[in-house]
Amino acid sequence: MRYIIYQITNQLNGKIYIGAHATKDINDDYMGSGHALSRAKKKYGIENFTKEILYIFTDEKSMYAKEKEIVTEEFCNRKDNYNVRTGGIGGWNHVNSNPEKYRAARSARSKLLAARGDNPFKNPEWQKKHNAMNNPEIVKSLCERAHSPTATAKRKATLKRNKHQQGEKNSQFGRYWISHPVTKEVKRITMNDIIPEGWVKGKKGFVPKMCWVNNRQVEHFIPIEKKQEYISKGYTSGRFESSMPQNRIVV
Repeated sequence: MRYIIYQITNQLNGKIYIGAHATKDINDDYMGSGHALSRAKKKYGIENFTKEILYIFTDEKSMYAKEKEIVTEEFCNRKDNYNVRTGGIGGWNHVNSNPEKYRAARSARSKLLAARGDNPFKNPEWQKKHNAMNNPEIVKSLCERAHSPTATAKRKATLKRNKHQQGEKNSQFGRYWISHPVTKEVKRITMNDIIPEGWVKGKKGFVPKMCWVNNRQVEHFIPIEKKQEYISKGYTSGRFESSMPQNRIVV
């Protein structure tokens, strides 16, 4: 393990953050976890922050001693940094790295929760009052709003403006489907490929051809290759007249 003191710098406003980090790879992608720093990364975008290694130590004690030396109360009060507490305090490494301390901490937490009585966060009434997504009426209202004509039109306009799934953004760009009517295989090839013999363009070979048959008592929707089998049992082609849309019945 290596114990480092690092500096995160906001390239847009120059504000910095000094932190301590234990790692096996000093070039890892860890970019700090301070509250003020996290809010800044969401606001400005992580791509606008850079990381610099200031010191490398072989033990945790030396790392926190250096952090305490740099991140003083005076340093935290400056307006050009994201540090909100003095250094040298450390995180939970001293607990998580020691199995006995970890079990003791878990046990203490369990006892604290038990002494507190019922957990209000698990109370359905509390959840309904404080969590909107657990309120059926609010969820229904949000769903209706999301599927309203206005919202649907706005969503379509946004997708059209952003050219969603158009051109190179389309997952099918430069390729198309072909299928084999006999084996029912389907695969995708590029525009420059030649369609193999026996294959057809599209998924037509994959979709079985179906037809209706009835015996004046029941009707079935069957693959067309089984039609003759049903005809030999007394069935006729087509559906019951009552099953067909009325606007399609010819009088």
